[in-house]
Amino acid sequence: MEMVIKGLQFIASLGPMVMMPIIIFVIGLIFRLKLSTLFRSSILVGVGFAGVNMTVGFFISGVSGPIQKMVAFWGLRTDIMDVGWPARAAATWSFPMAAVVILAVLGVNVLMLVIKKTKCVMVDFWSYNHFIFTAALVWYSTHNAILAIIGAVLSAVITFKLADWTAPLAESYFGLPGVSFPTSNSVNFAPIAWVMEKIYNKIPGFRDWNANPEHIQKRFGVFGEPLFMGIVLGALIGVLAKESVGNIMIIAMTTASAMILVPKMMQVIMEGLMPFANGIREILNNKFQGNDFTIGIDAALTIANPSAIAVGILMVPTTLIMAAILPGNRLLPLPDIAYMSMWVAAWPVAFHKGNIVRYITTVICTALMLLVATNMAFIHTQLAMAGGFDIPAGTLISTEDAGTHLLSWVLWKLSLFFKF
Repeated sequence: MEMVIKGLQFIASLGPMVMMPIIIFVIGLIFRLKLSTLFRSSILVGVGFAGVNMTVGFFISGVSGPIQKMVAFWGLRTDIMDVGWPARAAATWSFPMAAVVILAVLGVNVLMLVIKKTKCVMVDFWSYNHFIFTAALVWYSTHNAILAIIGAVLSAVITFKLADWTAPLAESYFGLPGVSFPTSNSVNFAPIAWVMEKIYNKIPGFRDWNANPEHIQKRFGVFGEPLFMGIVLGALIGVLAKESVGNIMIIAMTTASAMILVPKMMQVIMEGLMPFANGIREILNNKFQGNDFTIGIDAALTIANPSAIAVGILMVPTTLIMAAILPGNRLLPLPDIAYMSMWVAAWPVAFHKGNIVRYITTVICTALMLLVATNMAFIHTQLAMAGGFDIPAGTLISTEDAGTHLLSWVLWKLSLFFKF
């Protein structure tokens, strides 16, 4: 099994541009999909992820400098270092019990499929690191292997059920039939968004305010298109960073480009993914009559929505302000702030049908993310040091990504009551 873990680590280190085509091709061979279709699907998915990485990376590189200037201008200071999501993921894959967790979660997924307790076929092997992260949190607090495995399994079971619950929304809002998102650090925000949607719909006046991209475009014409929303939001970031007029225009155009190009690249991914997903579903549904399986993939596909991008961009300055004033927060979110803002916004946007006015839900989710990341810092630091990271004595690290693992945090805290 150690060889399997090393193999997964190597494939994951190549990035989604290479990793996803390999996973899709291998699974497709196992299910004996048509080779020509499988080959084309694999390559297109890789090309799509390359395009997403380039466009998102272009946006992040364009706004990272102004964000640093905003931090300096406002004089933000915190004592927990944000080292970025790749560091969290790498440390997690180095956790000694990773192999056991993978076997346990894989077995649980198969069992749940057989007894019809889930429809989610989890093929996103990279996201198994989320369940490993749960086990690591429990282990470093209790040093109890049984509790660690139980925590990982519970995390997986709940995530699969949440993926089932949100699959219809993935189809109706994101336009992804036959697909679900068992990515625990994303889908665990879905219940919060569902509750908030119920609350908003009971508030007279407010419930009638609609600011989704389609409504904005219908009312304001060309000035309501995502293109111009990107211009306005990008210019806002430049102004808050006190950039020059020329730089403000560059940031505005960079943001507008992201609003248009990221969804276009996601269309390439879907062109490759859907024949693969539909082929696997057809085989499984024919073999197991009465089931309607979904293919569980990475929730990164959810961020290519115009409303998610718009709310995510709006959350960049909002998150920095929150980091400065939120009681209990000690994390200064910098490395992943642009990406994580869109990541956190995805399910709130979906439940609110793209209504940007209701971005307060994303504010609530972001507040939870910051507090959870702060609370996890001590364990996060231990995990990173055990994974070989060189961290100066007395330094605490964490990540926004760690803070998105709300479910892992809950299970970790519950494990402390059963420590023995």
